[in-house]
Amino acid sequence: MAYNGRKAASGVVIVMALLGFSGRDARADDGDAVITVGGGRRFAEPPADQPIASDERAPTRADDTFIAREPELRRSPFRLTLGPAAITTRKGFGFGVGLGADFGTGSVGGRLAASWLRGEGKNDSGSSTLVGDSGDSGDSVGHYSGEISLDLHKRGPLHPIIGMGAGFLHVSRPDARSGFAGIGTGRFAVEYALGLEDADVRVGASVTGGIVGPVDSEVKNLRAYALTGAHLAIGF
Repeated sequence: MAYNGRKAASGVVIVMALLGFSGRDARADDGDAVITVGGGRRFAEPPADQPIASDERAPTRADDTFIAREPELRRSPFRLTLGPAAITTRKGFGFGVGLGADFGTGSVGGRLAASWLRGEGKNDSGSSTLVGDSGDSGDSVGHYSGEISLDLHKRGPLHPIIGMGAGFLHVSRPDARSGFAGIGTGRFAVEYALGLEDADVRVGASVTGGIVGPVDSEVKNLRAYALTGAHLAIGF
Protein backbone atom coordinates (compact mmCIF):
# COMPACT_ATOMS: atom_id res chain seq x y z
CA MET A 1 0.00 0.00 0.00
CA ALA A 2 2.72 2.46 0.95
CA TYR A 3 4.54 1.69 -2.26
CA ASN A 4 1.44 2.19 -4.35
CA GLY A 5 0.73 5.55 -2.64
CA ARG A 6 4.20 6.83 -3.35
CA LYS A 7 3.87 5.73 -6.98
CA ALA A 8 0.57 7.56 -7.39
CA ALA A 9 2.00 10.72 -5.81
CA SER A 10 5.01 10.63 -8.13
CA GLY A 11 2.67 10.38 -11.16
CA VAL A 12 0.67 13.41 -10.03
CA VAL A 13 3.87 15.45 -9.59
CA ILE A 14 5.08 14.50 -13.11
CA VAL A 15 1.70 15.44 -14.69
CA MET A 16 1.62 18.83 -12.90
CA ALA A 17 5.21 19.56 -13.99
CA LEU A 18 4.35 18.83 -17.61
CA LEU A 19 1.28 21.07 -17.43
CA GLY A 20 3.31 23.90 -15.90
CA PHE A 21 6.00 23.66 -18.59
CA SER A 22 3.40 23.69 -21.36
CA GLY A 23 1.68 26.74 -19.81
CA ARG A 24 4.89 28.78 -19.98
CA ASP A 25 5.48 28.02 -23.73
CA ALA A 26 1.93 28.38 -25.06
CA ARG A 27 -0.41 31.13 -23.79
CA ALA A 28 -3.62 32.73 -25.06
CA ASP A 29 -3.86 36.53 -25.23
CA ASP A 30 -7.40 38.00 -25.57
CA GLY A 31 -8.67 34.77 -27.01
CA ASP A 32 -6.02 34.58 -29.81
CA ALA A 33 -3.78 31.56 -29.98
CA VAL A 34 -0.04 32.27 -29.86
CA ILE A 35 2.36 29.96 -31.62
CA THR A 36 5.93 29.77 -30.40
CA VAL A 37 8.60 29.66 -33.11
CA GLY A 38 12.21 28.78 -32.60
CA GLY A 39 14.21 31.62 -31.03
CA GLY A 40 11.47 32.63 -28.59
CA ARG A 41 9.45 34.87 -31.02
CA ARG A 42 5.68 34.56 -30.88
CA PHE A 43 3.23 35.43 -33.70
CA ALA A 44 -0.51 35.71 -33.26
CA GLU A 45 -2.72 33.93 -35.76
CA PRO A 46 -4.80 36.40 -37.80
CA PRO A 47 -8.58 36.35 -37.36
CA ALA A 48 -10.29 34.00 -39.74
CA ASP A 49 -12.53 36.72 -41.31
CA GLN A 50 -9.77 39.25 -42.12
CA PRO A 51 -7.54 39.05 -45.23
CA ILE A 52 -3.81 38.91 -44.79
CA ALA A 53 -2.13 42.11 -46.00
CA SER A 54 0.26 41.50 -48.85
CA ASP A 55 3.55 43.27 -49.40
CA GLU A 56 2.90 44.12 -53.05
CA ARG A 57 4.65 47.24 -54.26
CA ALA A 58 3.09 49.85 -56.57
CA PRO A 59 4.12 49.53 -60.21
CA THR A 60 7.24 51.45 -61.03
CA ARG A 61 6.20 52.23 -64.66
CA ALA A 62 5.96 55.97 -65.32
CA ASP A 63 2.35 57.17 -65.45
CA ASP A 64 1.56 60.49 -67.17
CA THR A 65 -1.91 60.73 -65.62
CA PHE A 66 -0.82 63.45 -63.21
CA ILE A 67 1.52 65.34 -65.55
CA ALA A 68 0.36 68.94 -65.88
CA ARG A 69 -0.91 69.77 -69.35
CA GLU A 70 -2.25 72.93 -70.88
CA PRO A 71 -6.03 72.50 -71.26
CA GLU A 72 -7.36 71.92 -74.75
CA LEU A 73 -10.30 74.22 -75.38
CA ARG A 74 -13.34 73.32 -77.42
CA ARG A 75 -12.51 72.93 -81.13
CA SER A 76 -15.29 72.87 -83.69
CA PRO A 77 -14.89 70.86 -86.91
CA PHE A 78 -16.17 73.82 -88.94
CA ARG A 79 -15.44 77.51 -88.30
CA LEU A 80 -16.70 80.45 -90.34
CA THR A 81 -14.50 83.57 -90.43
CA LEU A 82 -15.37 87.12 -91.46
CA GLY A 83 -13.50 90.41 -91.28
CA PRO A 84 -11.87 93.35 -93.08
CA ALA A 85 -9.04 92.78 -95.55
CA ALA A 86 -6.57 94.77 -97.67
CA ILE A 87 -4.39 93.90 -100.66
CA THR A 88 -1.20 95.62 -101.76
CA THR A 89 1.68 95.39 -104.24
CA ARG A 90 3.71 98.00 -102.31
CA LYS A 91 2.24 100.96 -104.24
CA GLY A 92 -1.08 101.31 -102.41
CA PHE A 93 -3.86 99.44 -100.68
CA GLY A 94 -7.16 98.10 -101.88
CA PHE A 95 -9.61 97.54 -99.04
CA GLY A 96 -12.52 95.13 -98.78
CA VAL A 97 -13.89 92.17 -96.85
CA GLY A 98 -12.67 88.59 -96.39
CA LEU A 99 -14.68 85.41 -95.82
CA GLY A 100 -13.27 82.01 -94.91
CA ALA A 101 -14.19 78.48 -93.80
CA ASP A 102 -11.80 76.42 -91.65
CA PHE A 103 -12.13 72.64 -91.32
CA GLY A 104 -10.68 70.18 -88.80
CA THR A 105 -10.19 69.76 -85.07
CA GLY A 106 -6.58 68.54 -85.02
CA SER A 107 -3.24 70.08 -85.84
CA VAL A 108 -3.79 69.61 -89.59
CA GLY A 109 -6.80 71.13 -91.28
CA GLY A 110 -8.05 72.84 -94.40
CA ARG A 111 -9.29 76.29 -95.38
CA LEU A 112 -11.32 77.84 -98.18
CA ALA A 113 -11.24 81.62 -98.45
CA ALA A 114 -12.50 84.46 -100.63
CA SER A 115 -11.94 88.21 -100.50
CA TRP A 116 -13.53 91.03 -102.44
CA LEU A 117 -11.53 94.25 -102.53
CA ARG A 118 -11.03 97.50 -104.39
CA GLY A 119 -8.08 97.52 -106.75
CA GLU A 120 -5.08 99.80 -106.53
CA GLY A 121 -5.48 101.42 -109.97
CA LYS A 122 -4.89 101.01 -113.70
CA ASN A 123 -2.07 101.44 -116.15
CA ASP A 124 -1.71 104.46 -118.46
CA SER A 125 -2.52 102.10 -121.32
CA GLY A 126 -5.87 101.33 -119.69
CA SER A 127 -5.12 97.70 -118.85
CA SER A 128 -6.50 96.57 -115.50
CA THR A 129 -4.07 95.74 -112.71
CA LEU A 130 -3.86 95.84 -108.94
CA VAL A 131 -1.68 98.93 -109.12
CA GLY A 132 -1.20 101.27 -112.06
CA ASP A 133 1.58 103.64 -112.99
CA SER A 134 -0.78 106.59 -112.65
CA GLY A 135 -2.03 105.49 -109.23
CA ASP A 136 -5.68 105.79 -110.28
CA SER A 137 -8.13 103.63 -108.38
CA GLY A 138 -11.39 102.12 -109.43
CA ASP A 139 -10.67 98.43 -110.20
CA SER A 140 -12.11 95.60 -108.09
CA VAL A 141 -10.34 92.38 -107.14
CA GLY A 142 -11.67 88.96 -106.24
CA HIS A 143 -9.24 86.66 -104.39
CA TYR A 144 -10.14 82.94 -104.11
CA SER A 145 -7.94 80.26 -102.55
CA GLY A 146 -7.81 76.88 -100.86
CA GLU A 147 -5.06 75.65 -98.55
CA ILE A 148 -3.79 73.02 -96.15
CA SER A 149 -3.23 74.55 -92.70
CA LEU A 150 -1.15 73.52 -89.72
CA ASP A 151 -1.98 74.63 -86.16
CA LEU A 152 1.38 74.82 -84.36
CA HIS A 153 -0.21 74.88 -80.89
CA LYS A 154 -3.63 73.27 -80.83
CA ARG A 155 -3.87 73.28 -77.01
CA GLY A 156 -4.58 76.44 -75.08
CA PRO A 157 -6.02 79.74 -76.27
CA LEU A 158 -3.24 80.94 -78.61
CA HIS A 159 -3.02 79.33 -82.06
CA PRO A 160 -0.19 80.21 -84.49
CA ILE A 161 -1.17 78.82 -87.88
CA ILE A 162 0.67 78.41 -91.17
CA GLY A 163 -0.92 77.43 -94.48
CA MET A 164 0.06 76.66 -98.06
CA GLY A 165 -2.33 76.69 -100.99
CA ALA A 166 -3.34 77.86 -104.44
CA GLY A 167 -6.11 79.77 -106.12
CA PHE A 168 -6.79 82.58 -108.56
CA LEU A 169 -7.35 86.33 -108.79
CA HIS A 170 -10.04 88.04 -110.81
CA VAL A 171 -9.37 91.70 -111.60
CA SER A 172 -12.22 93.67 -113.16
CA ARG A 173 -12.77 97.20 -114.51
CA PRO A 174 -15.82 99.40 -114.92
CA ASP A 175 -15.58 99.08 -118.71
CA ALA A 176 -16.23 95.31 -118.39
CA ARG A 177 -12.67 94.31 -119.25
CA SER A 178 -11.30 91.77 -116.76
CA GLY A 179 -8.41 89.40 -116.27
CA PHE A 180 -7.56 86.22 -114.35
CA ALA A 181 -4.32 85.11 -112.74
CA GLY A 182 -3.37 81.81 -111.11
CA ILE A 183 -1.71 82.19 -107.71
CA GLY A 184 0.23 80.20 -105.13
CA THR A 185 -0.23 81.34 -101.54
CA GLY A 186 1.49 81.12 -98.18
CA ARG A 187 -0.31 82.33 -95.05
CA PHE A 188 0.64 83.03 -91.45
CA ALA A 189 -2.11 83.70 -88.91
CA VAL A 190 -2.48 84.06 -85.16
CA GLU A 191 -5.80 83.30 -83.48
CA TYR A 192 -6.89 83.68 -79.85
CA ALA A 193 -9.70 81.45 -78.57
CA LEU A 194 -12.10 83.15 -76.15
CA GLY A 195 -12.51 79.95 -74.10
CA LEU A 196 -16.30 79.65 -74.16
CA GLU A 197 -17.60 76.33 -72.81
CA ASP A 198 -20.15 75.66 -75.56
CA ALA A 199 -18.66 77.43 -78.59
CA ASP A 200 -15.37 77.76 -80.46
CA VAL A 201 -15.04 81.54 -80.92
CA ARG A 202 -11.75 83.18 -81.90
CA VAL A 203 -10.33 86.51 -82.99
CA GLY A 204 -7.30 86.65 -85.25
CA ALA A 205 -5.18 88.34 -87.87
CA SER A 206 -3.35 86.99 -90.91
CA VAL A 207 -0.90 87.87 -93.66
CA THR A 208 -0.97 86.03 -96.99
CA GLY A 209 1.74 86.29 -99.62
CA GLY A 210 0.87 85.45 -103.21
CA ILE A 211 3.01 84.57 -106.21
CA VAL A 212 1.32 85.00 -109.57
CA GLY A 213 1.44 82.21 -112.13
CA PRO A 214 -0.36 82.11 -115.48
CA VAL A 215 -2.01 85.49 -116.23
CA ASP A 216 -4.24 87.17 -118.78
CA SER A 217 -2.92 90.17 -120.68
CA GLU A 218 -5.02 92.52 -118.54
CA VAL A 219 -2.97 91.63 -115.44
CA LYS A 220 0.38 90.92 -117.07
CA ASN A 221 2.16 93.50 -114.87
CA LEU A 222 1.20 91.71 -111.66
CA ARG A 223 4.02 89.66 -110.12
CA ALA A 224 3.39 89.34 -106.38
CA TYR A 225 1.16 90.82 -103.69
CA ALA A 226 0.29 90.65 -100.00
CA LEU A 227 -3.18 90.19 -98.50
CA THR A 228 -3.71 91.17 -94.88
CA GLY A 229 -6.76 91.06 -92.67
CA ALA A 230 -8.36 90.61 -89.27
CA HIS A 231 -11.24 88.25 -88.58
CA LEU A 232 -13.72 86.79 -86.14
CA ALA A 233 -14.14 83.01 -86.29
CA ILE A 234 -17.22 81.17 -84.97
CA GLY A 235 -17.36 77.38 -84.78
CA PHE A 236 -20.42 75.24 -85.43
